[in-house]
Amino acid sequence: MGETPSFWVYDPVQQQRVRVRAFGSARFHKVSANRKLAPVDLMDVGGARPRPTPRPPFVSSTYASIEATCPDSCAFKRAGCFADAGFTRHAGMLMDAAARGHAPLDVIREEAELIESAFGGGRIPQDGARGGRDLRLHVGGDIESAAGAELLGAAARDWRARGGGAVWSFTHRWRKVPRSAWGPDVSVLASVERPEDVAAARRQGYAAALVVDEFERDTAYELDGAPGYKLVPCPAETRGATCASCRLCLDRPLLELGVVIGFQAHGQQAAKVRETLYQIGRRAAA
Repeated sequence: MGETPSFWVYDPVQQQRVRVRAFGSARFHKVSANRKLAPVDLMDVGGARPRPTPRPPFVSSTYASIEATCPDSCAFKRAGCFADAGFTRHAGMLMDAAARGHAPLDVIREEAELIESAFGGGRIPQDGARGGRDLRLHVGGDIESAAGAELLGAAARDWRARGGGAVWSFTHRWRKVPRSAWGPDVSVLASVERPEDVAAARRQGYAAALVVDEFERDTAYELDGAPGYKLVPCPAETRGATCASCRLCLDRPLLELGVVIGFQAHGQQAAKVRETLYQIGRRAAA
């Protein structure tokens, strides 16, 4: 058998390039087929299911092992995570298997290298909504520490320098990792489960995204439990928009606007999400 493939990546924590083994715990998709991120047509190709076929404007995306990188404190880990179902579940299981025995930071280093080596390390295609292709970091997965945020912040800086568009993500590590660790080239929202956590996330520098059982309506409304904030239901869920066209999470000043992005329990995991939210509410009331 040959040697395990490896690559060099700049580690901003050590301030030097380090060699990292590639072991398949993260993935990079040049063109996302996620209908929430960018336009996707379902094409009949004669099989049992239609084939998702992306069309412009395109978005790239990464995935990382959920088991290795997501905190156990995340209420939705293995209990309703939308990335842990459907087409992405099998790929997630493979990444989890590849990550066994490796530290979370190793997984993030691999994710960062996949970004930096994408498109041969050259210019990012100019077929995004506003020029360079936008990039969604770890549709599944998270960071474990500030060091991981710094690695991805450096990768985002490289993406932008090569002509890429906006880079955005969400994190459940907002209590542990301050927003400043990510740097200015990533838009990162704190994933919270209770309105009362919105202000705490802000103190860490984050705008917030909140999962709710159901929306009161599909337009913005005052958020009970978070005085001074309005919840804006995700337009991808209420109006059929895409992240590429909406851009609220990508490049809008949500903290200045006092806006919290809302996501509603939906899809294959909706029942699990609602049960998790119910249990969160019971613990808060106890």
